[in-house]
Amino acid sequence: MVTQFHKIRRFALILMLFWTAGITFSFLWFYSHEQRTVVAIARAEARATYEKDTLYRRWATRHGGVYVPASEFSPPNPHLTHVEERDVTTPSGKALTLVNPAYMTRQVFELADSQDNLVRGHITSLKPIRAENKPDPWEAKALRLFETGVTEVSEVQDMGGRSYMRLMRPFVTEAPCLKCHATQGYRIGDIRGGISASVPMEANSAMMGEVITGAAVSHGLIWFLGLGLIGTGARVLGRSARAIEEREERYRTVADYTEGWEYWQGPDHSFRYVSPSCLELSGYSREEFYADPELLHRIVHPEDRTSYEQHVRDSFCGVPNPLDFRIIRKDGEVRWIAHTCRLVYTGSGAENGIRGSNRDITERKLASEALREQAFLLEKEVRERMEREAELEAKNAELERFTYTVSHDLKSPLITIKGFAGAVLKDIEGGKLDRLGGDVGRIMGAADKMSALLSDLLELSRIGRIVNAPSLIDMNLLVKDVLGQLGGPIQQAGVEVMVQPGLAEVWGDQPRIGEVLQNLVENAIKYRGDQQKTRIEIGMRESAEGPVFTVQDNGIGVPAQYHETIFGLFNQLDARSEGTGIGLALARRIVEFHGGRLWVESEGAGGGSTFCFTLGTGPQNPLETGIKGIKGIKGIKAL
Repeated sequence: MVTQFHKIRRFALILMLFWTAGITFSFLWFYSHEQRTVVAIARAEARATYEKDTLYRRWATRHGGVYVPASEFSPPNPHLTHVEERDVTTPSGKALTLVNPAYMTRQVFELADSQDNLVRGHITSLKPIRAENKPDPWEAKALRLFETGVTEVSEVQDMGGRSYMRLMRPFVTEAPCLKCHATQGYRIGDIRGGISASVPMEANSAMMGEVITGAAVSHGLIWFLGLGLIGTGARVLGRSARAIEEREERYRTVADYTEGWEYWQGPDHSFRYVSPSCLELSGYSREEFYADPELLHRIVHPEDRTSYEQHVRDSFCGVPNPLDFRIIRKDGEVRWIAHTCRLVYTGSGAENGIRGSNRDITERKLASEALREQAFLLEKEVRERMEREAELEAKNAELERFTYTVSHDLKSPLITIKGFAGAVLKDIEGGKLDRLGGDVGRIMGAADKMSALLSDLLELSRIGRIVNAPSLIDMNLLVKDVLGQLGGPIQQAGVEVMVQPGLAEVWGDQPRIGEVLQNLVENAIKYRGDQQKTRIEIGMRESAEGPVFTVQDNGIGVPAQYHETIFGLFNQLDARSEGTGIGLALARRIVEFHGGRLWVESEGAGGGSTFCFTLGTGPQNPLETGIKGIKGIKGIKAL
């Protein structure tokens, strides 16, 4: 792993290399500059020498040469025989010979050659008169360059094992020069040769060596000082980097390895830090959150976005309340988040954004939801059980009443039969046959009553067990059929029956619904009272439950305290009336079996009664839809 410490060491090493390269470059530049300086000094000295030589040569040329005593050192110049007065004698008899400028310059150069530390000179030409003036290769090259227009040639060369700065300039033919060189064909302005000056480099090189040595020492000291400073800085920075890395390691250990999703948003709402766990929780990487500060806002579930935005505003105002909200993961999955945050501050106390902490509570939410659902189901089950227990208690009480009533009502006809049967036997034994017909009639009446009672009980017990296929019932036709079956009793009682047209169609067991209508019409006829004109109205009205069918009469009415009692087994408001008291109970069972309800509306005695009932409206089987809403079906089955 490349740490900051290693980066600092690598940077320090690179910096040392650059520092070494810089010092080396500086020294090499200084060395090169000094070399150029020495060469420039030598060249300047050579030019000065050349100018000096040219100056006294020009002086001699202007004077046409000079006369010197003829001697072994200066014998008469054989190349000047064409010059008149080459040799002259002074009045004192001293022999003088003419020394032209070239001859004079050559003698001076020969004198300088005898001394090692002096500047050497050489007069030369591509057409030398004397063999000694023949150019060497370097001079020949320079002379050819002069012919191309070059006015000076200089170069450092080794001569006899020593280094010299050689400089050469051309001789241009002037008028005084023709005195000696006209015979060679030169004209004024021609290049007729040149003078080379050779300056020894030893003295300047020795001086340069001292300067270079001093520069090398100073550069070395500066190099060592720079390396020391770089090394010291690297060590100081390395220690600081180690301390920072240790703090960052603690920070990463705490922040990066949290189970939840941690983040820090700056005052501009941009993410300054996002823990890696955001990927597992949201499906988005920390780099995506860094690149898009609005990403968290967008993945909040639309139904929770308003509360989340308000929470963010409150948090930046210093009121960070915890919040549970949903997010939509990158893969589309919805997860629940428990979110808390708080303001953070800089070292100087200035607000520096908020730090948020998110925890995945989806499983907890699902478990809580499951617990609530289980609690609801348990509560529902307890409620249903309590209802069943209450229903069972009611059925037990009803069964007890039923048992008592059956035993009482069945015993009464049996007592009648037994009593009159004994009377018949006594009459037969006594020969009193005139009362025999009446007693037998009473016995048969009691037997008929018992038979009717047993038939009603059998019919009541069949509710819930014998079910016809459900069908769409046209209530208009069904009412017409029922009234047709009851035509005799209706006509005998003088009852006027009115039917509302346009009754609704319903689904159900048509024969059973016909029994309900028949029982309600018979009940209205039976309890018509002393009305001079009995009227029964069969109709319908709309309600939230659907169509409500009504059978209204102007009979004796039902007091409010008996509105529920009359639907019990064997309950009759008028004991003198015919019947067993099971008809209304049977009608209610059938209606409830169809998912509806049956009730009575009456203002009391003498106010007439309106029996109302509703039925299920769907095409489903009444056994499947009505049995859950019927109270007492189990009790009826038990009968």
